[in-house]
Amino acid sequence: MLAAVSGGADSLALLHALRAAGYPLLVAHFNHRLRPDAGADAVFVRQAAERLGLPFVTDSADVAAYAASEGLSTEEAARDLRYRFLFREARKAGAQAVATGHTADDQAETVLMHFLRGAGLSGLKGMPPRVVLPVFDAEIPLVRPLLGWTRAQTEAFCRDNGQDFLTDSTNTDTAYFRNKLRHELLPLLEAYNPQIRQTLEKTARALQGDYELLAEVVEAAWRETATPGDGFVCFDLPGLQALPAPLRRNLFRRAAFALQPGLRDVDFEALERAASLQAVDLAGGLRTFIEGGRLYLAADENQLPGVWPQVSIQYSVFSIQYAEGGGVERIELEDGWTLTCENWTLATGHWQLTTEDPFIATLDADLTAGRLRLRPFRVGDRFEPLGMPGQTVKLSDLFTNLKIPQRFRKNWPVLCVQDEIAWVPGLRMGERFKVTPQTCRALRLRLARNG
Repeated sequence: MLAAVSGGADSLALLHALRAAGYPLLVAHFNHRLRPDAGADAVFVRQAAERLGLPFVTDSADVAAYAASEGLSTEEAARDLRYRFLFREARKAGAQAVATGHTADDQAETVLMHFLRGAGLSGLKGMPPRVVLPVFDAEIPLVRPLLGWTRAQTEAFCRDNGQDFLTDSTNTDTAYFRNKLRHELLPLLEAYNPQIRQTLEKTARALQGDYELLAEVVEAAWRETATPGDGFVCFDLPGLQALPAPLRRNLFRRAAFALQPGLRDVDFEALERAASLQAVDLAGGLRTFIEGGRLYLAADENQLPGVWPQVSIQYSVFSIQYAEGGGVERIELEDGWTLTCENWTLATGHWQLTTEDPFIATLDADLTAGRLRLRPFRVGDRFEPLGMPGQTVKLSDLFTNLKIPQRFRKNWPVLCVQDEIAWVPGLRMGERFKVTPQTCRALRLRLARNG
């Protein structure tokens, strides 16, 4: 196990308690370079490890510079760099866990901090005793064995065991939000409840149980409604609509963290907007997109799957002709779509070849042969849909009426006889090119995606 040791009473109590319990240990210390004398802390921890006969690793980074470059608070930058170091060393050493010395006091401060910032159950439950943080390592857990100890108890433990410990001067700097809570707000609250720290720690433990129960409900809803993809999560929209808003909020939180594990939190207002099932911004650059019966969460619509056929300008020169004696012709389109053309000779009384599948069309070969071309949609396209003789409609209006997502319209495939539209694959066939009792030869066209 890797023990994160700063040199303070909490981390040294952790180190001695784990060693007494018989765990094989690697001592790790990270220097944040926030104090001129911070380098001496690494020396102190190294000596403590040597006295116990334990291996020691250390590293340092300019936290202040990193915070400025990444737009983070000093606390966030310090946590990010420290955890990256700890899990990197744990992975190199083959450690089964990373242990930190968080105490009940830290838990109380965390719960209060989340409450003041406006958090739901996921924030008010505080720090769990064991958690996997995928942004740092997807397998090695972070454990907090001392959450049941108070800070006073860790100091007493060190004194009783003859262990000196360091006091970080930055822990008294109330410019840091956590320190302000520790030294100003919590003492004030103790005037109302002398056991406020213990109360907050107990509240966190109680809410962790509630959160675990909720997590089971969310997991079941996730399996029913969500399909993760490469850079997106796709939700079944009718399935979401059938769920209560609080459950939808939790699904969107889970999806956000699945796409961006480094997110610290997603605020309630953002989750409430997403739960309204509209196209909205969520957090971390993520946004919801609605397409037909699907709702996607992604950073950009270009990351969404191509569920509709598309052709680009290079396919506009294809020409399909009827071949005597039968045969099949195939044209490979983008993203795994294939247009197949079969030649059919029709016997008397077998001319009614309509189908409910909009990706299949049967055209009169004598009206189309040698003149059938494939191209993308053009602005201003009009055609005479099947079943509407003498009436033309704008293809753009058909896209709108059928709720075709805007991003697919520009390169939607259109099959034409010279300049007249004979079939819009996936949508409608043209009236003038349908088979009739007089049709002797037909072209059976099918547009399908491989697999």
